[in-house]
Amino acid sequence: MEVKFAVKRYDPITNADKSTQTYTAEVDEGDMVLDALLQIRDEQDPTLAFRGSCRTGFCGDCTMTVNGKGAIACRTKVKKAWDGAEDGAIELEPLKMSRQMKDLVYNAREFHWNKFRAVEPWVDPVQPPEKGEHLVPGGHDKHLTESMRCTQCGLCDQGCTVLVVDKTFVGPAALTKAYRVVADERDSRKRQRLDKLSLPRGMWDCTHCFEASEHCPKYIEPTDRIFDLHDMAIKAEAGPPKVVHHYKSFAASVKAHGWLDEGRLAIETEGFTNVKGLMKLLPLAVKAGLKGKHPMPYMLHKKRPGHEQIKRIFEKWESKG
Repeated sequence: MEVKFAVKRYDPITNADKSTQTYTAEVDEGDMVLDALLQIRDEQDPTLAFRGSCRTGFCGDCTMTVNGKGAIACRTKVKKAWDGAEDGAIELEPLKMSRQMKDLVYNAREFHWNKFRAVEPWVDPVQPPEKGEHLVPGGHDKHLTESMRCTQCGLCDQGCTVLVVDKTFVGPAALTKAYRVVADERDSRKRQRLDKLSLPRGMWDCTHCFEASEHCPKYIEPTDRIFDLHDMAIKAEAGPPKVVHHYKSFAASVKAHGWLDEGRLAIETEGFTNVKGLMKLLPLAVKAGLKGKHPMPYMLHKKRPGHEQIKRIFEKWESKG
């Protein structure tokens, strides 16, 4: 099967403009994209640069953009990619939002490792350990091993809608690594970690779009892991007071009225004693008023039909602690 590959090239030595070079390779239907790249490098162009290691989908090293979508090259069949090619060639580029170093090689330090280092993904156990050993409680390790399946392929960050507009966001991959440590009962710095993760560009910048989970090839559900971190932070009242105020106000508003009272949420999030924060809300309040949006005071906020049923849901949840 003769297949064309359009590879986005870049040579940092000559610093020439990035260009696309087309290669034609004879491959079998069962071959993977990485197999084709190895063939091209060995038989046609030894200067072609790309990453690849395990060839079984376990190391995440060969992640790249195939036909505009993030993919693991050693687990992506050439035939499937060829069927999805629109311009007569399989288009290959480095991961989006990463800095191209050479051809299909991107800057992994910026994209992965600096952010992983920032969340300190290692366990600092309580000293001294109980019974002379750092044991994981029975049944507690299942959800930890699920998050440990992460191969650092970067596809969750590739799909993240926040990183598109803010590359300084720590991202779902690093937050998944952080969850693995924060959720470990042996770690002695849970509160400290949650406080750090609650800083700007941290876990609260996640928009809950679930794109990270959609892109994860290992079904780790990074978005759910971020939700778990949120729950832990709220329970521990970690991070800036504004975060805790926001969630408590949101829940209280919906419990009382069956829907969100935006005015109450904004005021209680800032806090009644935070005069400076409340003053910052005035321009927004004026704009809302000019648009005909006038938040009602707490006692006048209209209750939606069925609010009693919603209140019972909250009470049942609260009764379980």
